[in-house]
Amino acid sequence: MSQLILWRHGQTDLNKQRRLQGASDYPLNDSGRAQARSAAKKIAALGPTVIVSSNLVRAYDTATALASVTNQEIHVDPRVQERSFGSWEGMTVDEIAAVDPEGLTLWRNGREPGGDVETREHCGQRFAAAIADWGNRFLEMGVEDGVLVVVSHGGAISNGVMTMLGVNPSLAQPLAGLDNCHWAVLSPQANRTPVWRLNGYNIS
Repeated sequence: MSQLILWRHGQTDLNKQRRLQGASDYPLNDSGRAQARSAAKKIAALGPTVIVSSNLVRAYDTATALASVTNQEIHVDPRVQERSFGSWEGMTVDEIAAVDPEGLTLWRNGREPGGDVETREHCGQRFAAAIADWGNRFLEMGVEDGVLVVVSHGGAISNGVMTMLGVNPSLAQPLAGLDNCHWAVLSPQANRTPVWRLNGYNIS
């Protein structure tokens, strides 16, 4: 693999309403579908070799916009789905504040809120493990200069990238989540630490 593109899904109604989606399954809205079609043309120009998608429909439908341009198969990997926010999912920040003010304060201060919210570290580790496995598949296919496109989610991508760059996202968060239908670009670097180089972030 010569390049890794991590692409966030298009807009959903819950994004527009500023509600946490987490691992709950919500579809793209009309704006999100238009964003996906527009961004797909740009990503297709980068020459994707393999397309991998989260199992959540908003990511899969975004990936479908790319697959329709490139005539490629979509491989589903649940390890790149969004961070789970448990009982917070579907809520706005104000609604969370009403039921779990202490947890919300921890979250806003970059700490883990506990409860049934997945930690940033766990999210980042499962995401990074999926990327490593797909990199091994490229080696098995004998593809040295291939481009892997992974269609995922804002939190999963940011936590995954930090983990891949050697940062524990439960302890520090130097990266914010991507905007809808924006992407990050990384490339592997042999015999160096970390093994990934971040070439671009929140690209559109």
